[in-house]
Amino acid sequence: MTEHRTPPGGALPPLALLARSHELWWQEDAHGHLLQVSPSAQHLCGWPADALRGAPVRQLLDDAARQALHVASAHGLGTCRAALLGLDQPPRAVELTAQPLFDAQGQPDGRWVLARDLTEQVQLESRLKHSERRYLEQGETASEGVAVVQDWRFKFVNRHLCEFVGMTEQELLGQPFIDVIHEDDHELLKTNHRKRLSGEPVPTRYEYRVRTRTRGLRWLEMSGSLIDWQGRPATINYINDVTARKDMEAQVHQLAFLDALTGLPNRRLLEDRLRMAVAQSGRTGLHGAVLFLDLDRFKALNDTHGHAAGDLLLVAVAQRLQALVRASDTVVRLGGDEFVVMLSPLPAQSQDAHHQAERLADKLRHALAEPYELLLPEDAGVQRVQHQGAASVGVTVFGPQDRHAEAVLQRADQAMYRAKAARGPGAAVSGSR
Repeated sequence: MTEHRTPPGGALPPLALLARSHELWWQEDAHGHLLQVSPSAQHLCGWPADALRGAPVRQLLDDAARQALHVASAHGLGTCRAALLGLDQPPRAVELTAQPLFDAQGQPDGRWVLARDLTEQVQLESRLKHSERRYLEQGETASEGVAVVQDWRFKFVNRHLCEFVGMTEQELLGQPFIDVIHEDDHELLKTNHRKRLSGEPVPTRYEYRVRTRTRGLRWLEMSGSLIDWQGRPATINYINDVTARKDMEAQVHQLAFLDALTGLPNRRLLEDRLRMAVAQSGRTGLHGAVLFLDLDRFKALNDTHGHAAGDLLLVAVAQRLQALVRASDTVVRLGGDEFVVMLSPLPAQSQDAHHQAERLADKLRHALAEPYELLLPEDAGVQRVQHQGAASVGVTVFGPQDRHAEAVLQRADQAMYRAKAARGPGAAVSGSR
């Protein structure tokens, strides 16, 4: 099955959305070779994107930068600063954000990397000294928002900050800075401002939301430092609109945690949620269940009508499964024609939990056995393909006695295979303890 194919209905897959971004991004495999690179690579570092595909990532990052990104990812920091190597041009300062990728078996399979250009900001930071005149001069020519805050009020704002929030300089000067911040982020901004004034450690960069007059809710990212302003402490803050990057990171997240065809959670997200559900069961005494589903006659449909028909069927199956579960349950596509439904929570009484899980398994099996009408696009119009499917379902219930999510998933998998062997296609067998 081809990954990242445009789903039926015309919605753009994540890769198509990433291709439209002006940010620099790339995908590298587990061996450090570049699989995909955004067209913006040529503008930022001089390398044509086509020339980088298949090349080692050391064309863009030296050993120190790769090690910094590895350390940041290993410690859950998410981002790090590094130098981006260029073709016949000096390195540029960038902030790297990495998102690991995993294969269908949950094994590491490379990562996505976003690179945000910080060159102008780094140059500005190196030039700014303890001089109000210097702050004003540099702030007016900076390509990012700059604000001086003293006594919790704006004392200086540059043109870019005014554009970010949709207000004039006259409207901002003298006003409490918290007034433009989304209420859910008030405590974050207040806490970090107090820490900066008192000399306590503050995150290098942090993100927050503002309500603008004309562009709705926007994400801003800020860094800053403590300065002397007219003989008293103040903070100077460097601010960028990162709404586009936040949208892009959401797409990268989707590539890492969601199935590109159906939009369902993938194996990695299932494993995370199942681990949490098993741990919660041990604390609450409530049960949960895993239903492992395997479609019958799926290969025959692919062989007869092609992968496009198979893709349409998988999307239809995903929709039927989602329509029958609760909001607290999770429907997952593992890959190929295999799906998993995780039910949580279920009653504390084991017999009641088994009854609910097996009753839903029966509903799902009957729903997937209903006929499908698949509409395949053709040059002359649309071909209607009738398909009669079925699914074998393995059921296992987990509870306070369970400790390992992997063992629960394995029990459900084994129960599904017993269903196929014992009763033939379209059967359901319990693998519960």
